[in-house]
Amino acid sequence: MSRLFARSDRVRKAFTDLTADSGGVCCLFDTGDGAPEQVCLLNGEPTRESVPGPRFADLRALVATWPDPEE
Repeated sequence: MSRLFARSDRVRKAFTDLTADSGGVCCLFDTGDGAPEQVCLLNGEPTRESVPGPRFADLRALVATWPDPEE
């Protein structure tokens, strides 16, 4: 499944669309092999950011970008 998700833009889009359609703010892909996790959708926008990576030092930094549900 991880290989299919990593190699297929259609499969990746199916999951990011499901995330967005259900009100999710983040779709995170983890290969399970120790490689950095990859953010595929963030706050409604497709992306390909790594965690850890240049933009997000860790998952806490990623979560800090999510909208406040109280607003």
